[in-house]
Amino acid sequence: MEEKKDLTTLDGQQVKSMIEAATLWLKTNAQLVNSLNVFPIPDGDTGSNMMMTLQAGWNEIASSSGGGAGAIFGAAAKGALMGARGNSGVILSQFWRGIARATEGHEVLTKELFSKALLEAKSTAYKGVVRPVEGTILTVLKDTANEVEAGLDQCVTFEDDFALTAAAADRSVNRTPELLPVLKQAGVVDSGGKGLFFIFEGFLRYIRNEPLDTNPNQIEIKPLTDMIEEE
Repeated sequence: MEEKKDLTTLDGQQVKSMIEAATLWLKTNAQLVNSLNVFPIPDGDTGSNMMMTLQAGWNEIASSSGGGAGAIFGAAAKGALMGARGNSGVILSQFWRGIARATEGHEVLTKELFSKALLEAKSTAYKGVVRPVEGTILTVLKDTANEVEAGLDQCVTFEDDFALTAAAADRSVNRTPELLPVLKQAGVVDSGGKGLFFIFEGFLRYIRNEPLDTNPNQIEIKPLTDMIEEE
């Protein structure tokens, strides 16, 4: 039996499990994402909105026992679009819409198709926002898609590919305070970008069979009100 770490293609049911892993991992880290929420307004709900949007996508495929990779992504995108909550959720639903558009009709997901899907997701997400702001989830998606495309030749398995994806997202998230002054002033990274990182890290944790219910590297969450009072 092939180990997940050695996978070079993913079928529909594996894509379903990958989305489930991303949903669970975002749920595990939703409060951390909420704690970072200072833009566009500090209402502390980015993690919750992204989680509910992704959960709505998962609900569409949870009982599915068949269908190719493209069909699974399509159903998840439909659910996310219908269940999108808040600005971050709407952008996340556009992310899934782009993924679905690129993978439509494909029975399996390859590394090349995943890269193409990220580029399409980037394009779809940017087009879905009237005034795109850099230093947000959009920037993280753009940087990640570009890095994955550039590093595709060095990726042999999906573990390589998802490791590159998560690392690229992490690097981009850490740069967001340099692009958005309100983040630097509050001493945080962008919350939506961090949420997207956890989705990508969820893909990687699925491939590596790592736990999705607890994060051993979780930092102590500082209440948002404390951060605002310190300014």
